[in-house]
Amino acid sequence: MEPVFSQGVGYGVVIGVGVFFAVVMNVVTFLQNRFFSNKSSQADEFTAASRNVPLGLMVVSIVSSWCWSLTLLQSATESYTYGISGSYFYAVGGLIQVSVFSIVASKVKANANLVTTFPEAGYLRFGNAGHLAFLWCGMVCNTIVSACILLGGAAVINAITGMNTYAALYLLPLMCAIYVYFGGLRATFISDALHTFPLLVFLIIFVFVIYGGGSSVIGSPGKMWDLLTEVARVHPVDDNFHGSFMTFRSKDGGIFLFISIITGFGLVVLDQAYWSRAIAAQPLKTSKAYFVGAVAWFVIPWTMGLCLGLGARATSILPGFPELSASEISSGLSAVAGASHLVGKAGTGMILMMIFLSVTSSFSGELIATSTLLSYDVYKKYIKQSATPHEVLVASKIGVFFWAIFAGSIASIFYRIGISMGWLFNFLGCATASGVFPVALTFTWRKLNMYGAVAGSIGGMILAMVAWLITCKCYLGEISVDNLANRWVSFAGNATALFMGGFLSIGLSLIWPDNFDWNDIRNKTILTEHLDSDTAASLESAREDKGTEKEVYEVENSDRLEKASTNEKERNLDLPQEEIIPLTKLNRQFKIFSLLSIGFALTFAVLIPIPQIAAPYVYSKSFFTFVVAVNIIWLFGTFFVCVALPLFESRHFINKVFLHITGIRKGDFSQQPVVEQSVVEESYVDVEKR
Repeated sequence: MEPVFSQGVGYGVVIGVGVFFAVVMNVVTFLQNRFFSNKSSQADEFTAASRNVPLGLMVVSIVSSWCWSLTLLQSATESYTYGISGSYFYAVGGLIQVSVFSIVASKVKANANLVTTFPEAGYLRFGNAGHLAFLWCGMVCNTIVSACILLGGAAVINAITGMNTYAALYLLPLMCAIYVYFGGLRATFISDALHTFPLLVFLIIFVFVIYGGGSSVIGSPGKMWDLLTEVARVHPVDDNFHGSFMTFRSKDGGIFLFISIITGFGLVVLDQAYWSRAIAAQPLKTSKAYFVGAVAWFVIPWTMGLCLGLGARATSILPGFPELSASEISSGLSAVAGASHLVGKAGTGMILMMIFLSVTSSFSGELIATSTLLSYDVYKKYIKQSATPHEVLVASKIGVFFWAIFAGSIASIFYRIGISMGWLFNFLGCATASGVFPVALTFTWRKLNMYGAVAGSIGGMILAMVAWLITCKCYLGEISVDNLANRWVSFAGNATALFMGGFLSIGLSLIWPDNFDWNDIRNKTILTEHLDSDTAASLESAREDKGTEKEVYEVENSDRLEKASTNEKERNLDLPQEEIIPLTKLNRQFKIFSLLSIGFALTFAVLIPIPQIAAPYVYSKSFFTFVVAVNIIWLFGTFFVCVALPLFESRHFINKVFLHITGIRKGDFSQQPVVEQSVVEESYVDVEKR
């Protein structure tokens, strides 16, 4: 593809818009530090947002963190390649895992409420062996995800503006690091909300231009159907029923569905960014946020495929459409070509901004997640065990810039040797899916033992790599970079990782079952280990001041609020506050969201696609129009959840800051809890006993 804009536009977007968002986020951080008790200079606030993030902000953060460049680009690429099934299969691969994570999230709050990382839980349950195994899995996952995000974004920016790819690979993470360094995890939540709003607006514009009459080339679902039918006559899809783009009956598409599901499991369960969000949420909102976030997110990749993926394929035989090489398609540039051809320079500009926003939003989550792993699980655990929470906080801040530079470097190496975003997506499950069962069962199954956890996560990964390489050699005759990205080869590695990880972890635990007591991990954190006597005494004094759990339950409503939300001594130690866990409600949530997630998985991964894959059916024009209409309605629902709900929940914060700045009301709000009274009561008071 030839660049549409100059290099100056590329540098202007990356540096100019990046600096703008950094300034805005630092202003928000300043206001939070000035007016509220949660300070970004506190360790637990920096890494876990003080564990009181409300529902709306959690939902939009989950949607945004899952909307990385791969989501926008790969989903369009799959529809460009296989037709209408492509982006649906991609979306299913993310929907199931994030919704299933809502089950695990309820158990995190119930059984390991004060951990900050999932390797920390591995240490508290299984000792150093479990900790190192989980830490390795987490670092591998975050490395691949970070590189994938940057490679996709840099490829689009280079294609549209001609900006140097290596410059983009380093500047993008450094722009994110500026505001993450000052604001921590809460800054990434707010950044997610600010980034998601324009992204959804641009997506709605594309929908109405392409399907609502704004495009002279397409303009309606019926015209799209006609063009795709004509393209199928000229360039039929191999292994699709009748070579059509309007069918789910696709051999390669079906294999991609399995790869997408397995890859998604490894990505969600092994990515510390998802655990950070689960840990940061209010206890009774975690599962709900992940489930709602999964439903809201689904429509974004689905829409990218329906609009830009199919739009690019439908117009690919028309004059003026740019010719795309195999490497450009693998890099996700079919969406860029579709936007440019159908909407002109405005469309190219919108896709440029969409990719920039998705990259910076998702990568900021990777920055804080990985810096937390480096500070808690490397620095505190193995470098300086006597480190105070403040020293861990400093290490985490340093880790933000370290990871920005490291991720840019590893992405540059991948780019140099010809590994693209699409290649990494196919490989991701091979490297991560082995840890799905061991890590998830660490929070949910008391019989899991140390041997099962380590053998499943590490042994499963080794077996997956062996299967991946052997399949490549036997199936294609030669091991090469291109051959290793083959769908069937990747499927062998992905499937081996997931199933062998589960077989080893569950099998060994059934042979030598553990009987773990959740009280051995509940209300415990690695931050309190190896503290000096003075710090330990201060901590003990602070906790004594809180009183016993029984006393907290028995006091009047106002006392409950005060004890649950303010304890300055413990906040001064930068430690997560010991919680009174509403186990009855959390167990009820576990059952409810288990049923919802299983029902959702069966509906969208089995009941909807399998009959269409099995049936020799090509979409009619009227049925395709119905599908587009459902997509548009769903898209507006996501817009409401991701934009209106967070604004409504933030009304008190905005109102207080506005009144103070304008001088209508003077005073310092720093002693007022960020969490509203109703939220604290819901989280820490047994309503049924009132």
